[in-house]
Amino acid sequence: MIGQKQLISVIDNQIELDEFPKFSIIVGPEGSGKKTLSYQIANKLECQRTFIEPKIDAIREMINSAYTVQTKTLYVILDGNMSMPAENALLKICEETPLNTYIMWLLSDSSIILDTLKSRAGIYYIQPYTTTEILEYAQIGREVVDDSDIIADLCETPGDVDRLRAMGIDKFYSFVEKVVNNIANVSSANALKITNNIDTKGTDADKYDMILFLRAFRAICGRELRIAIANNDLEGQMWFSGGIKVTTNILNQTRINGINKSALLDMFILDIRREWV
Repeated sequence: MIGQKQLISVIDNQIELDEFPKFSIIVGPEGSGKKTLSYQIANKLECQRTFIEPKIDAIREMINSAYTVQTKTLYVILDGNMSMPAENALLKICEETPLNTYIMWLLSDSSIILDTLKSRAGIYYIQPYTTTEILEYAQIGREVVDDSDIIADLCETPGDVDRLRAMGIDKFYSFVEKVVNNIANVSSANALKITNNIDTKGTDADKYDMILFLRAFRAICGRELRIAIANNDLEGQMWFSGGIKVTTNILNQTRINGINKSALLDMFILDIRREWV
């Protein structure tokens, strides 16, 4: 993994002393390396690794397996909301984890789960990545990092770098620039058609990632604001500072657990138009 040296050092020390918890929670945003870290931990514990969906049937199946498995196993529960019955079932096995079993839950937000579960877990937080670490990740396997400025502006995790490259950096950035330049000049109906190109559920690889779209929109507004300041363009300064304000507000709301991102994207478009039209 890139970065996370202190976290990995703590975990290595616990494993070496045979003190790594039987139930652990890894907390970090999407793309921060939670799965990669679970792979490294499984190797160091000399466990096989099995992924579990955060659903009641999958949790029950995991519990049945945990009490009978002969091979040392790390069960990795994937990120996502879990029902109360599933959390209660998980709580019971975590109170006294079977001999050959480790259970790990990957979470973007630990505030959504039972306090009793958190009290029984060793909790590890993926630390924010520095720009240097992001660019170090982007450099892997490459002699030159193309568009390093864009990567540095938009990416907060290694997963962001992967998603940005998968979309095609030049194509994606050109699309966002076109939106910035035209969203105030078209009808509301046409402006809302922008949403057809943006993935709000994280499941459509043919569309542009919503979070990266919003960050790019804000970054372009920031670039244009600096130009307006240099040119003493007061109208431009108000225009693009307003764009930054609206985009930052929407980005903050995307962090709310369970938020309807499709409705939030519609709100962004309408708010930008109210600010700019």
